[in-house]
Amino acid sequence: MSLFSAIQGSANSLRVNQLGLQVVGNNIANVNSPGYIRQELVQAPAAGYRSGELIFGQGVQSIGIQQKIDELVLGRMRETQSQLSYQEQVESSNGDIESLLNELTDNDLSSKFSSLASAFQDIANQPGSEPMRTIAIQRGQELANQLRSISNGVAESANRSRTEIGLAVDQVNRLSNIIAKLNQRIVEIEGGTNSSAVGLRDERIAALDELSTFVDISVTEQLNGSVTVFVGGDYIVADGIPREVVTKRIDDSEGGAGIELRFVDTDSRLVVQGGKVRGLYDSIQLNAQSGFSGKIDGLARDIIHVVNRIHSQGQGSKGFTNLTGETVISKANVPFEVSNPEFNIDNGSFVIRLTDSRTKLTTTHDISIQQQGSLNDTTAEQIAQRLDAISGISAAITNDGRLQITSDSSAVSFSFAEDSSGVLAALGINTFFVGNSAASIGVRSGITEDSSQLAVSSDGVGNGARNALKIAEAFNEPTDLLGGRSLSGIYGSIVSETTRDINTQKGVLDGLRNFLQSLEAKHLGISGVNLDEEAVKMLLYQRAFQATSKLVTVVSDMLDTLVNIV
Repeated sequence: MSLFSAIQGSANSLRVNQLGLQVVGNNIANVNSPGYIRQELVQAPAAGYRSGELIFGQGVQSIGIQQKIDELVLGRMRETQSQLSYQEQVESSNGDIESLLNELTDNDLSSKFSSLASAFQDIANQPGSEPMRTIAIQRGQELANQLRSISNGVAESANRSRTEIGLAVDQVNRLSNIIAKLNQRIVEIEGGTNSSAVGLRDERIAALDELSTFVDISVTEQLNGSVTVFVGGDYIVADGIPREVVTKRIDDSEGGAGIELRFVDTDSRLVVQGGKVRGLYDSIQLNAQSGFSGKIDGLARDIIHVVNRIHSQGQGSKGFTNLTGETVISKANVPFEVSNPEFNIDNGSFVIRLTDSRTKLTTTHDISIQQQGSLNDTTAEQIAQRLDAISGISAAITNDGRLQITSDSSAVSFSFAEDSSGVLAALGINTFFVGNSAASIGVRSGITEDSSQLAVSSDGVGNGARNALKIAEAFNEPTDLLGGRSLSGIYGSIVSETTRDINTQKGVLDGLRNFLQSLEAKHLGISGVNLDEEAVKMLLYQRAFQATSKLVTVVSDMLDTLVNIV
């Protein structure tokens, strides 16, 4: 090995150690920089040369500066972050539901149930008390208001989720564009070298991490240094090309959530399985008819059905002289089961009583209802005709499809009793509640305007309050109308199921947070800056630089001596 070769090898070593000190210094300077990935100097033996039969080396050389990173750990972190963002969004929606139910307070549905039942119980104890009737009507309005409030809250939550999906998609498009531009710059700067464009790569990693909070992504790095980003099997970034995504409203029958993501270039659907976007999807679905909203609507329908079935066959403190049903009848000349299957009518009959105030006489008429699934089943027009045939009253189907019953004389009043078919409640005759969902439930206006129409008696107009007792018991006692369940039991099941699902989700969320923390710790152990390690590396590079400098000095002195001898 010649003296000149020794100087050349030493020069290589000096450059490598100097560059190593710079890398270490950069790591130490960025020890507290968020998202900074530790850099590492990559070294390799310098190319040797042949002299006769011998091959001489020329020391070490630097071949690049690369990030110290474990792609498997980083990918697992992004996957976990997507799941965590999804669960956090679901938790937010669950929080909305908890606040709407408002259990364990004095303003929850179970309290409204108890208040209404107690009010009818008080009427049973004091049948002639007008204030008690007024209180019962108010309690009914409070229950209806609470159900409407819950329904409105669910609808508002779903609308917020739809709005947030649009904002989330804007962020997805923004981050896709950033990643595509960084791909281009990284490829241009690295140009096939072994060095990483570390600053740009740090930015790209941060953008990918943020993107993973919105959608579930998988990332594949290409040989040229760019990355391809996939969501659900479709790429949204390839090299320097991002694919724009937009939201599209759809029919509930297609997707359930009423909204989906589509690519602008192909109009194909983007399937999202994680991240905040998926959480918003499920939040909308949670508030749809197949979720919590459907349960509340079902509860409201059960309340309307049970209370109205009892109330419609009771009597108030005075009879009717004119009454129009609340329900609009579809196809009045067709059997109920065909034209209005939601009416839930049974085979049976009901009684209408006519009282003449002049003679004090009461006549009773049975109206039979056939509901056997045949073409000969009873229609709304037939009911109107049978009622119209009774002397003292007239009945017809109005132009807007409602059953109207009118006394032929102001001295004649009528009332209803013993309805085994449920047709009165279905037609909205003498009911307590109106509506067919949590959003539309309310107390019938005829009752709120005239408390005498509150049907608390089942033994005749103004005679006792046995019907009020039946309504009071309906909230807590099992009934065949609900398959042997009670209204309170149904609501209790909704609360317990919702609470169970929320607690399960919270457990999953806590587990994901702990797992992400362990992954982050592992990632920091690989990619984070450790001051102790960097200090050791700095000492090694310094000592190596000093030793190489001393070698250069010695070789230089030897060369001077040799030249002087010559």
